[in-house]
Order: sequence, then C-alpha cells, then structure tokens
Amino acid sequence: MPFEGAEDIAQFVAFAASVRGNSSSRSALESIGRALGSFTATNSAVKYVAAPLLGAGAGGVQSELVVAALRGGFSETAAPDATLAVHVLHQEVFDRLKGNRRIIEGQPKDTVRVFISHTSKTEEAVEWVKALGLYLIEQGIQARLDRFHLRRGMDLQQWMCNELSMARKVIVVCDEAYKEKADGRLGGVGWETMIIQGDIASLPPDSTKYQVIVRARDLDKGLPIYLKTRYVYHAYDKEQDQAFREELVKELLDLPLDPTLQTREFIL
Repeated sequence: MPFEGAEDIAQFVAFAASVRGNSSSRSALESIGRALGSFTATNSAVKYVAAPLLGAGAGGVQSELVVAALRGGFSETAAPDATLAVHVLHQEVFDRLKGNRRIIEGQPKDTVRVFISHTSKTEEAVEWVKALGLYLIEQGIQARLDRFHLRRGMDLQQWMCNELSMARKVIVVCDEAYKEKADGRLGGVGWETMIIQGDIASLPPDSTKYQVIVRARDLDKGLPIYLKTRYVYHAYDKEQDQAFREELVKELLDLPLDPTLQTREFIL
C-alpha cells in the first residue's frame, strides 16, 4: 500500500502474516519473499525492500532459515537490480547470520527443541519467561512455551505430554508458586511433575535433558522436593540475566562451558 504521509521513510508499506495457528514455515516465508520480489518487478521505482526477521518469534522458525527463505523467494521473482534487506534486532544474532555464508544460503542443521515448564503468579514472572523463550528462539533454538504455542480449545494435558515427549531438552522455571503446585500435585504443574518424574527415572544419572532455573531469592523456597538433588541455575539477580542466558544456551547446545576450550561451529 502507498505509505502516505511518511514518504521520507518509504514509498510503500506491506503487511505480511507469517504465523498461522501456532507456527510458521519455510514455505510461508518463501511465499512472502516471492511477493516482495514480484512487487519490485512490477514497480520499477522500488529498488530497495526492507523486511523484519519474520516468523522467528511466535512462529518458532530459526533465524537462519528465515533469512534463507526470504532470500530464496525474493531472488526468484525480484527485478535484477532490487535489494532485500532483512533487519535483525539483536546484535549477536546479526553477527551469527552475517558471519556464515552457508547459513544465509540456506543449509540447515537439526535444531534443539526445548520445552519450557513454568507457572507464575505475577506479570513480571510471566514476562521474564516470555523474554527467555524469545531469546532462545533468536539463538536458533526451537523453544516451546504455552504462551506461544498453546491455543484455545486444545487438550491441555495432551499438549503437555506431547511437548515433553518431543523435547530434546526441558527447562523447568521454578519459584515459590511452582514449588507449591509441584509438591502438592496441583493443576498443570502437578500433572507435568508426575510426567517429568517418570521421565527422569528412565534417564541415566548424567543426563542433562532437564535444566532447572530457580527464580526465588531463597533457593530452598523455590525448588520442588523432587528436584532437590539437581545442579540448578539460580537466576534471581536481574543484573546477571545476560550471563545466565549465554551459559544456558551453551548448555542446551551441548557446547563447552569453559571459554578456554574450543567451541564448535554453530550452523543451522
């Protein structure tokens, strides 16, 4: 559509729906890329198109695949002298994308699917978990969270069972409210607790499938009884959030935590 009143920013603005239901896909993003490309072919005055990293948030698509899909679709239909610029919010994601040509050209690698189990009584706690999920998605991790993927009308218990069974890693975010429900087997957390306990019993002692984060000031008051023996993250101090997130990503990707060790190339 013509961007009337803001021609100094752009002549046109497009609205693209990149998420349907609770996910997006490479084919959907390629279709958007083709539509943008076609517009440059039929409107010769348009030489430069700017687009956000569509589908990498609630859509759950890895940032690398988003870039590859938009690039591929745009290249099929765009005018020869047209340019597509994909804008990336976070510097570390931008550096990763720009630094590896294989990623931009769309050579994917299997990704880690992570389910986040939590419950919260305050809006601050809800937003903290949401921000963590978005951060993991931006790092190329397929983070699954009720706020992003649980839809009205779904069977809640079946959804939890499916997510826990399909997850390669599970993050358990604990606080006083989570401990109360887990210990008392109350609500959805109580149901998850029974499933998680059974799964943990079937895993070897050195398994790192379950990563536990405690957000209570007092560690004991936020940790459920069945998780007392776990080596956990204590993420109460907001000033340490970034360092904690970076360490968590390394753990989820099975990368060395010691910075003096050589890290593996991370290509999605």
